[in-house]
Amino acid sequence: MIFFNKKLTIVAVAIASVFSSSTFAFENANQQQDASSAISAGKFSGNFRFGYISTEDNNGDSVESSAIGGELSYSSASWNGISARGSLYTTQKLFNDDNGDFFASDGDSYAILGQAYLQANVGATEVKVGRFGFDSPHADMDDIRMVPNTFSGILITNNDLSDTTVYLAHLDKWSGVDSDKPEDFTDMNNSDGVNVFGAVYEGIENVALQSWYYNINDLADLIYLEAMVEVEQFSIGVQYAKQSDNSDDNTGPDGDVYGITASYTLNDFTFSSAYNHVSGTIINGFGGGPFFSNAEDHTIDGVIDQKALRVGIDYSGIDNVTIGLAHVNFDEGEDETDLLISYDFGNDMAFDFTYHHMHDDGDMVLAMFNIGF
Repeated sequence: MIFFNKKLTIVAVAIASVFSSSTFAFENANQQQDASSAISAGKFSGNFRFGYISTEDNNGDSVESSAIGGELSYSSASWNGISARGSLYTTQKLFNDDNGDFFASDGDSYAILGQAYLQANVGATEVKVGRFGFDSPHADMDDIRMVPNTFSGILITNNDLSDTTVYLAHLDKWSGVDSDKPEDFTDMNNSDGVNVFGAVYEGIENVALQSWYYNINDLADLIYLEAMVEVEQFSIGVQYAKQSDNSDDNTGPDGDVYGITASYTLNDFTFSSAYNHVSGTIINGFGGGPFFSNAEDHTIDGVIDQKALRVGIDYSGIDNVTIGLAHVNFDEGEDETDLLISYDFGNDMAFDFTYHHMHDDGDMVLAMFNIGF
């Protein structure tokens, strides 16, 4: 575990040294002008977001919230392989604030500089340092409310191997929807952070393979493997995850997960199913979790010897509309039935409505309207 951290540090220092000697040595005023041009040639992007959420427990008591917010991002042009990005996220109360899912840990509106990183590209290698968005099986943005998860640290991506993308990261802080304090960047795994190594291979037609390893010191080592195959209207996937407790007091997850999923498209209908079997206990990680049977709210996380079966159907026979219905039966805990309706207006405008029936855990209504620019 210490060796893995040292390797990340050595790689980062070596890359930084190359950049310092080849790109940060300003030799004349023309180079300074080029850097200024890269900044002025940058672009703004983002989205406006309107959200409404209401939950009702099994006693009939309900709470609701509404919010407006979104993202404003700036990306500079590249200068000698160096670029920068910053993203400001915010969520502001509208009419109700009883449900805290949209807001800070104290229930208030907030704004946060969720992304602020330098990016360097050298050949087939890309390096990000700072705060950034990152999607992987056990650490992801999980953009399901007003402000997504983002992370701070270093992320190295390499494409030297044919049809393969290799990821090496050290994540030390995070913020957003799944963190305990969404309005601030707080330590991941206390001060130890999380080390990540992953590889995604797409060199076989209609096949996608990925493997990941996460070292979370004094909690667990996580291994995740997945294979997906798509042939015309049919797709099938398998997954395996192993989580090994490495804590001193045996409080970390310790278990294996097996999963299979399949789908078939017939005209405007897509039929799908998924099954997961857990031996022991597992966690989703830092995000929504990668498991095939996860529902919109309930997952197989944190329950001993959980089993889950998911069946669903999607319909896309109406222009710009997708309707989905899914039910997940959990062997331990409450089942969940989800109805999803999405309407794509075009021009980066979309509306999503979800109704979650979580049986004895109550009901939830979630509506999100996004306008991108």
